[in-house]
Amino acid sequence: MPLSKSITAKSSTFWKSVLLLALPVALQMLLQSLLGMADVVMVGDLGPEALAAVGLAAKLHFLLLVMMSGIAAGGSVLIAQYSGSKNSEGCRNTLSVTLAVGVAVIMPLVAAFAIAPQVWVNWINPDPIVVAIAAEYIQITALVLLLTQIAVIYEASLRALGNTTVPLIGGAVSVLVNIALNYALIFGHWGFPAMGVAGAAWATLIARAAHMILVVGWVYATRHSFALGVRDICARVDWPKVKRYIVFALPLVANYTLWGVGNATYHVLTGFAGTEALAIMGVIVPIESLFFALFIGLANASAVLVGRALGGDNHDEAWRLYRFFDQLTIGLVVSGCLILWLIRPWVIAIFDQLDPAAEALLADVLTVFSLLIWVKVLNMMRIMGVLRAGGDNKFCLAVDISAMWLVGIPLYAAGVFFTAVPFAAIFALMYLEEAIKFIPVVMRIRKRYWIKNLVKVDAK
Repeated sequence: MPLSKSITAKSSTFWKSVLLLALPVALQMLLQSLLGMADVVMVGDLGPEALAAVGLAAKLHFLLLVMMSGIAAGGSVLIAQYSGSKNSEGCRNTLSVTLAVGVAVIMPLVAAFAIAPQVWVNWINPDPIVVAIAAEYIQITALVLLLTQIAVIYEASLRALGNTTVPLIGGAVSVLVNIALNYALIFGHWGFPAMGVAGAAWATLIARAAHMILVVGWVYATRHSFALGVRDICARVDWPKVKRYIVFALPLVANYTLWGVGNATYHVLTGFAGTEALAIMGVIVPIESLFFALFIGLANASAVLVGRALGGDNHDEAWRLYRFFDQLTIGLVVSGCLILWLIRPWVIAIFDQLDPAAEALLADVLTVFSLLIWVKVLNMMRIMGVLRAGGDNKFCLAVDISAMWLVGIPLYAAGVFFTAVPFAAIFALMYLEEAIKFIPVVMRIRKRYWIKNLVKVDAK
């Protein structure tokens, strides 16, 4: 689905390209968000400690998923540009190197999850009951990390070529399997034993295995250009290619990882604000993911289309694409914030296991979320959909991490440990980092440092 120089934001061809790239990703994110909400609702019936423990374990998985996504994104940016320059061999080489690096990185973490997680989980939560439940969940789901890493790399690579349907189907199957097995294994339906939180963990493992098998199986069943044998993958992985990938992708992976660690740090710090605050955060995470689904889809569409334009040396088209996606995002996020604020009572009603005090706190947190989330959405679109598409990874790393680690997290920690203000006010401090990096991101885009062809040297 190559991008023509003559295409404009007003053409039906362009809108079709955007919808085909954005909607499947948005739907997949929506399904994953609904799964997160289903997990919270189902596990919430087991009590606040179970809810807090699963929320904590899910946050750790999310942290590692962010790192995996960074590894996959490094490959997908290059694949999108190789696709724009009509270099299919470069696409296959990039997939092979990304798989090799991804598996090498994730295996030590699989071991850390599988071997005595009780030893280190208590470093990040003071409640011994929460620690015991979370450690059991983490140990069962250790293999999920490897399965997810492989699936994420193939999905990102397929999306870079414009194929968003297969990742959507794989994600949908995973969600359906997970919810069905949650129902069966957590509570003991359909003849299965009632396993509680352990049942939720086994459901997650089986669902992720089904996801990986479906996505990778489709690649090989259809004899896709990415259907490479193990020997072929190994033959394509040599030190010069690995070095080039690492030099390009390391700032991106570091950005994703340090951002993910920081995101998890917010969650860990929340645990010291009380189990009720941690439970509220466990509710907010899937709601935030649900809200972000559309915008992540748009960011994916922007990154693919901008990357192809840059790979084909269509620099003016890349700028027009940035302008279009930016204006579209502003309109949608303002509308979304207003709608979310208006439907707060219905959102709170979903989590009927919360007591009245927790419901009131959730209402306040949702109000803060509705007022401030637009800043985070716009930053995400501009960084993920524009700057990273042009390989401006070092700037993204610098602005993301400095705002988070020098301002956001220290002030949030101060709010947790040194103030007695309500948690909703502490929650608002999470958005200071987004406000700080808003202007630098806009200025960086306008200077057009990101408008460059990353793969021209390899074009044949």
